[in-house]
Amino acid sequence: MNAPLLLLNHASSVPPYEQIRVQLRMMIALAYLLPSEQLPSVRQLARDLGVAPNTVVRAYAELEREGWVETSARKGVKVAAHPPAITEEERQSRLAAAVDQLFVVAHQLGVSAEAVRVEVERRLEMLGQQKMRRNGR
Repeated sequence: MNAPLLLLNHASSVPPYEQIRVQLRMMIALAYLLPSEQLPSVRQLARDLGVAPNTVVRAYAELEREGWVETSARKGVKVAAHPPAITEEERQSRLAAAVDQLFVVAHQLGVSAEAVRVEVERRLEMLGQQKMRRNGR
């Protein structure tokens, strides 16, 4: 299992559980996380993100309620075998909102557009490498 790359903005007015939920949902919708792929345990993800386990429990519970993940007492949390589909319009709208938020945070940090571009390309490369490893290439 490759742990998903999640980033929390602790200064955001958006609660951490919601940031986790939105990011995981987007990663599933964009096929960065594949059906039946195991997600990190509650304890592991909480430790990795520096949040309370209940924060992760809440995010996972909402994702399960929405049909994005499946939970099992013995097997933990996995991406649902058949996650809910989203329309291309909804996908584009969510992506645009995420990019807008990225630029807001970059502006608050005093980061240049070039630095944002470089970091996005670096992250895309990391995701591509993870996907290739997952597919055995």
